[in-house]
Amino acid sequence: MPAAAPLLLLLAILWWPLVLPLAPGHLQSPPTFITLNGSRLNHLLLDTHSGHVYVGAVNVLYHLSPDLQLLSWGKTGPKLDSPDCLPPIDPTDCTQAETTDNTNKLLLLEEVKEKPVSLIVCGTVLQGICEKRSLENVSQVLYKTDNPVDTQYVAANDPRVSTVGVVVEQKDVMLMLVGRGYTSKGPGGIPPITMRRLTPVARHSAPAFSHEELGKLVVGSYSEYNNHFVKAFPHNHYVYFVFSRRDVWGKREYRTYVSRLCAGDPNFYSYVEVPLFCGGGYNLAQAAVLGYHRDQPTLFVAMAMGQASTPTPTDRSALCVYKVEELDKALHGAQLLCYTQEGKDANNMEKAYIEYEVSSNCLKLPQDSLIKYPCGGEHTPSPIASAIALEATPTFTWNPLITAVTTATEVGHTIVLLGDKNGRLHKVFLHANGTGTKYDTVEVDAEISNVRMVLRASDLCVFQVTKLHIAQCEKHLDCHSCLSNRDPYCGWCLLEGRCTRKMDCTRHAQPHHWIWSYSRERQCVSIESLQPSILSREEQTQVQTLIPDHLPLSADESLSCAFGSLAAQPAVVMENRITCQSPAPEQLPPSPPGNDHVSVRMALKFGDVIISHTNITFYDCKAVGRLNATSCMACVSSMWPCHWCVKDELCTHDKSCPRQHIIYNSRVSTVSEVTTCHNMYSDLFFFLKVKINDYYYTWRSSEQSMPRGPDSCPCVWALQSFPLVPVGFDTELSLQGKNLDIFEVMLICRLSSHLIHLQLYDCSVGQSDCSQCRAVAANYGCVWCADETPGCVYNQSCTSGTTDTCPAPVVTEVEPLTGPLEGGILLTIQGSNLGQSFQDIQAGVTVAGVTCTPLPEAYRISTSIVCELQACANVIAGPVVVTVGGSEKGESQQTFSYQNPQLSRIVPEKGPLAGGTMLTVHGSQLLTGQRTEQRSDQITGLQAFLVSDTWLICRTSHSNQTGRVPVKVVFGKAERILESVLFSYMEDPVITDATPMESFYGYVRSSLIPERKCSRRCSSAVVSFCLQIQELCTNVTSERMICKSPLVEPKSRIVRVWFEMDNVHIDFPSIKNKTFTYHPNPDLFQLNSESRGTPIRFKPGGVLAVEGKGLTLAMRKEEVVARLGDKECDVKTLDNTHLYCEPPEEQPLALDDSDLPTLKVLMGSLAFDLGPVEYDNDSHSSVPLAAQIGLAAGAAVVVLIVRKSKQALRDYKKVLVQLETLEINVGDQCRKEFTDLMTEMMDLSSDVGGPGIPFLDYRTYAERVFFPGQKGAPLSQNLDLPDSRRQTVEQGLGQLNNLLNNRLFLIRFIHTLEAQQSFSQRDRGYVASLLTMALHDKLEYFTDVMKTLLGDLMEQYVAKNPKLMLRRTETVVEKMLTNWMSICLYSFLKEVAGEPLYKLYRAIKYQVDKGPVDVVTGKAKRTLNDSHLLREDIDYCSFLFLSQTLTVLVKSGVEVQPCPVKVLDSDTITQVKDKILDQIYKGAPYSQRPAADSLDLEWRSGQAGHLTLSDDDVTAIVQGRWKRINTLQHYKVPDGATVALIPRSQSSLGVNQFYQTGEKTPMLEGEEEEGLRLWHLVKPSEDPEIPKHRKSSMRERERAKAIPEIYLTRLLSMKGTLQKFVDDVFVAILSRKRPPPIAVRFFFDFLDDMAEKHGIDDPETVHIWKTNSLPLRFWVNILKNPQFVFDVQVTDSVDAVLSVIAQTFIDSCTTSEHKVGRDSPVNKLLYAREIPRYKQLVERYYSDIHNAVSGCYQEMNSTLTELSGMNSLVALHELYKYINKYYDQIIMSLEEDAAGQKMQLAYRLQQVAALVENKVTDL
Repeated sequence: MPAAAPLLLLLAILWWPLVLPLAPGHLQSPPTFITLNGSRLNHLLLDTHSGHVYVGAVNVLYHLSPDLQLLSWGKTGPKLDSPDCLPPIDPTDCTQAETTDNTNKLLLLEEVKEKPVSLIVCGTVLQGICEKRSLENVSQVLYKTDNPVDTQYVAANDPRVSTVGVVVEQKDVMLMLVGRGYTSKGPGGIPPITMRRLTPVARHSAPAFSHEELGKLVVGSYSEYNNHFVKAFPHNHYVYFVFSRRDVWGKREYRTYVSRLCAGDPNFYSYVEVPLFCGGGYNLAQAAVLGYHRDQPTLFVAMAMGQASTPTPTDRSALCVYKVEELDKALHGAQLLCYTQEGKDANNMEKAYIEYEVSSNCLKLPQDSLIKYPCGGEHTPSPIASAIALEATPTFTWNPLITAVTTATEVGHTIVLLGDKNGRLHKVFLHANGTGTKYDTVEVDAEISNVRMVLRASDLCVFQVTKLHIAQCEKHLDCHSCLSNRDPYCGWCLLEGRCTRKMDCTRHAQPHHWIWSYSRERQCVSIESLQPSILSREEQTQVQTLIPDHLPLSADESLSCAFGSLAAQPAVVMENRITCQSPAPEQLPPSPPGNDHVSVRMALKFGDVIISHTNITFYDCKAVGRLNATSCMACVSSMWPCHWCVKDELCTHDKSCPRQHIIYNSRVSTVSEVTTCHNMYSDLFFFLKVKINDYYYTWRSSEQSMPRGPDSCPCVWALQSFPLVPVGFDTELSLQGKNLDIFEVMLICRLSSHLIHLQLYDCSVGQSDCSQCRAVAANYGCVWCADETPGCVYNQSCTSGTTDTCPAPVVTEVEPLTGPLEGGILLTIQGSNLGQSFQDIQAGVTVAGVTCTPLPEAYRISTSIVCELQACANVIAGPVVVTVGGSEKGESQQTFSYQNPQLSRIVPEKGPLAGGTMLTVHGSQLLTGQRTEQRSDQITGLQAFLVSDTWLICRTSHSNQTGRVPVKVVFGKAERILESVLFSYMEDPVITDATPMESFYGYVRSSLIPERKCSRRCSSAVVSFCLQIQELCTNVTSERMICKSPLVEPKSRIVRVWFEMDNVHIDFPSIKNKTFTYHPNPDLFQLNSESRGTPIRFKPGGVLAVEGKGLTLAMRKEEVVARLGDKECDVKTLDNTHLYCEPPEEQPLALDDSDLPTLKVLMGSLAFDLGPVEYDNDSHSSVPLAAQIGLAAGAAVVVLIVRKSKQALRDYKKVLVQLETLEINVGDQCRKEFTDLMTEMMDLSSDVGGPGIPFLDYRTYAERVFFPGQKGAPLSQNLDLPDSRRQTVEQGLGQLNNLLNNRLFLIRFIHTLEAQQSFSQRDRGYVASLLTMALHDKLEYFTDVMKTLLGDLMEQYVAKNPKLMLRRTETVVEKMLTNWMSICLYSFLKEVAGEPLYKLYRAIKYQVDKGPVDVVTGKAKRTLNDSHLLREDIDYCSFLFLSQTLTVLVKSGVEVQPCPVKVLDSDTITQVKDKILDQIYKGAPYSQRPAADSLDLEWRSGQAGHLTLSDDDVTAIVQGRWKRINTLQHYKVPDGATVALIPRSQSSLGVNQFYQTGEKTPMLEGEEEEGLRLWHLVKPSEDPEIPKHRKSSMRERERAKAIPEIYLTRLLSMKGTLQKFVDDVFVAILSRKRPPPIAVRFFFDFLDDMAEKHGIDDPETVHIWKTNSLPLRFWVNILKNPQFVFDVQVTDSVDAVLSVIAQTFIDSCTTSEHKVGRDSPVNKLLYAREIPRYKQLVERYYSDIHNAVSGCYQEMNSTLTELSGMNSLVALHELYKYINKYYDQIIMSLEEDAAGQKMQLAYRLQQVAALVENKVTDL
């Protein structure tokens, strides 16, 4: 291989991409791809001469340029074809022919003299014929045959079967060798490998592509071998084929083989094959390629581990590598053994043999035969197969499946490229020892999943072609990244500074220039050492670097050094030592803020290429000093070599100072940690005295000799003199320190130690009057100086003399100015000179002449006094007087008044326990004391926050109990209690409902809030949002209040909505279990959208239609107000896009000065002005306006009858509006019903999930499924035999059980029974269930027999119409299948599907019982079945009973607590009893509750009023021949009445209770004998005469019947209410989130295998089989009969609903399109929208099972073993009855069978007969 291997891959992607190498390109460009019109791509071909790409797809060919531009394309299909017919196709002869896709199977280049001349294209249609096409324009066909002969059938006619080919040249003749897999359809006899001419040969009269007179591999039974070809390639005058097949000679397992032919062998004499062994059990080849490894041709094969003994691969795969030299040696050895040693080795073991059932044998020819005949001859044996496999150890293993492989060679190294089925490309480096290392993975297309990636293989399905770069060295920008990626293509080109392929590096031939990641010396050039490693930024010096090895430079080449961004400077290179000059100080970058150094990158460069780099640090000693308060210490203890110049106060790197006295840096770690000044030499000190203002100090200093380290720094650590220093005066200080003797003169003192504190103060600050100044401590020396500007100064500053006494006090403000007679309030007095201490004023404060006691803790010197007011006997007023010591008095200008406040009433008088009520207290003089506290006897600490002289407002707090409490107001020590009115604490209000639940952003919507408890106990109610937007609620009553939704900014995120009633906060979701929702504002369009402002013409009698959008998102019709001028426009209908309103007959007046009224619509606070309206007084249109605008679209099909009467037209228009309103209301009704139903079902949810679901035990479940509708089934019986015969009979039945476990007997037995005409369909089902019982302990055997019988059944149907198979239960095996499914899916029912199915049943029953049900006809108002729909209007009311039942039912002796039960007054007495029992025994199994006919219903009123109610008694109403069943209406039982269920007395048991609810229509024989007919809700109209006074009402009834479809909206309402529960059941059954039951996967795989075996490739047929076997045979049965699974009662009305749901389920499983029309049944119309969605569920369910890995048979068998059990002698005894009935025929059938004779089956059956019934036999 050349050194510069291709670096690009071309991939075709979707179900798997194709991979081919392309020429190198610009590696930095992104991947190139082209999507080819969604075509499924099959093959990819690269013309290496032109670089053009050819793509073979389904029905089309593509021709692409090297950059993937489409150059040409041509169609190859679809074509009229059938694999069962030979071309040309004539539809009259081939009736099964249909339009068929042409899948590309071969895409090859025909070359003459190594020059491409044409494109060879072969597809699946027309038996795989081929054609030639132009390379320039693939739409141009150069050769094809219109009437092909059978020798021209080349490719497989099945897209799933592989075909490979290779073009070779033999004696200047171009030939094509083709390997083709086995196909079940089409002409037989096409060999696996054939040789074909590419051009016609005149002398042979053989057409192109024919294998006539050419070699072929002859095979006896190709289906047994089932070859799957993977690759064909030429090499060294040979042609090789890689394929997998069944090892017929060995263990019949699938293995991979390589076969070889001489390229010039036209007779296939040289054919030989050898198996390939890949360690670890990888036996199925998936892809192969011939490449080179270590310059030796090598075969790379991607292997997969097969599933058991099948050709199906698993996801476990591996790459195995075989040297072609060793492969040829193995092939040569097999030939040699078969030629010369009869295929045996020295030990006489057979090592080579003749394969493919060819009548030939290995021979013993001369030893030189193979040398003389290397390509065989007529006398040599063929085809030869080796029994010795060529072995290899996996080089690389991977999950998921590897499906593509190709190789490339780079400078003698091998790279393997692998593609997996998930669309990822893996790059593997193959080491010399044969092991592989994966170094990269590329996601070819992240959006594609579950794909396979194949290299030029067949049966492909690809939509996209992508070109990828194999090697992308340039993306690695540094040496480390380049080498660490370990890409064998890439290495680091040292002197060019880039990651390249070796050949792209200029000096790659010289050592150390190109560094490769896989070489032993793999190492990037790095700087090992730097001297010096740190430098002062103030000096410039030489820097030496050391690298591991000397650089490979020539004599005239050198390096340079670059510091940071500075220009590079030449370097001196001495072997591996490099010297550089550091930058000048001014060129260095500044240190970062807060740092004392900067790091600069130092790079070694070769030209502009950086060879290596490191960081060098430049430190700044000056910054060290600046950045630290203790500069000296920080300098000499820093990590840098910095020294301190004491007198210069300078930190420097120099070792000398301008003014001497240097302290050197100490690099000892312990010294560097000393950073504080402390007294280490307390005995050595001296004093230096200075003045502060002149900067003189007294110092005490230690003496040191060694100025090194922080201990040598001058330091001050203590103050010996007084710390108080007045501002502006000279003060002498004494300081203690060390190392101060180095100073000759100290001019400035810098007190930097935190241990020294001085206090500078100014007497004039803060002392505003004399008292404050004199109160200052004496040691400060502050005095009050009485000069021209008196003030507080330092005593040495006062020249005019000090003042010993202060002026009289001054009172400036008093607060409050009122107080109660009892005193107790606090009075605040503000002023000046109010004493120098508390003792000065302690007894000197009076208020209105009454002493006020000062509080010491609140006293502020000279400025403020707080005193407590004392009691006063009378209401008086006066000033506040303050006396300080013996000085003059100070008197306030304000007057203080004593008052007597009074309370009169409170509002409101009650509130919730939670508190928060705004309480208003009325009275007089309530401002007394100004600060008021309010509390009740139980609640304290309530602060009044609004006060006037006549009222105050406070908020109540929480109380623990309800009750009435007095209100007390406290004014200091005065208490005022309101005795006449008490405040009542009530229970907190409860909100039970809140509607609506949504609003628009831009308008205030009123919400009705009904409550369960009184809301007037709250003083206020608001609705609040998390944005703290509030709206007050109005119209608050005890039962409801109206709250407006606040205006919210559009697109705001509403976090919380709650109702706030005083301190009671109720979140909206807690009321409705749903959040309050805001929707975008609605929009109404102008009436005249084309010309805004122009009036529209309106004909009186019609309606106005307004278009809009989003109208009903948060709005009901009742909330909308429409006004036309000064009159209302009555809103009739509102949907999401339309509003219809009916204006008045006469044109209203305009509200403004205009002539015409304007239509205005108010939606909450949103107002819409929609334009003017002008009435048209002309004659009315024949078609109503409502019909013109499509008012009734979708509601009903209405025929408009034109009448002359204007009134009739108006009436009809109103009907149209009503119809549309009806349709809209159906949706509203559904929502209301669903909400009600979900509330009911919440009670059920607590019971569901365990014992709450009344599942039947397995035995009862099996009995009801196996023997539906039969009482006394064998499962519940015992063997009824006399004791004298029991042992003998049981022995005979045991032998019969043994016979049934003999497959031959059982199958003969079943076939014989089915052949008898008297063996009815019922007998077939009964026998199948008996066999299921008898073989229940051997379900694995039962399953095997069932599969055998199904295979026989399939043989029959395939010959007739396979789509009809399993549709009905007409054979024993079909019922066996039903039972088998029921057994295997019982656990799935209990664990998965049972809960949603039970909820569906309960929901249906609840909904049906909410409406009237006619017990005679079985019709109900609430149903899904139109044939069971009660269409008539029935007046009824819903009652809530308090029912009781005597405890005789529960055996306790006393009556139970009353239980509320909802019933209808139209219910019969038996219906009422059933509903009461449903409520009392809710959740209990139906079999454990008493029957309704065993109880009487007794109406109780008071102590003695007891009346027994009955369906029929003497009070029953009889009209003619009709008697009406008694109802609650008949007895006039009121709402809320109390009834009791009591045991029926013996006397009443004889009374004919003619109806009991159950599964059947009631039997009415008793009444019929008396000539009376019973009716409940609706009586059939059979009376011939109708009284005149009733004729009008009859006309009304007939008018109602004219449009009965109105009542069908009840079906819609019921359907909408149950929709969630139906969806839950269907999703549980067809869920893709969990694996399907293993039995379903097992049986579906069996059906797929049977279809493939019988050549049925119609997916619809297999779909029908699966539907008939699972949904139709099992799930429909369970859906219609929940009593099979649960212990429940299914009434006729519930059964009618379940039948519709079951039919919907089976409709969803069909493949035919679900079409509905005007004549479709109503049941299909109901679910017309849902069925397509359900169909998708079914199709995905089937598809997932089909695409999944086939189920493990061992897993299925273990599952069956776990289910086994329930052997029954009764079942065997019942089976024997059929044996006895058809005894002679069974014996004859067994004797006719040869195998049966050997097993003596007839004799054994005769023994059974003799034991079971003493039958006389021929024994």
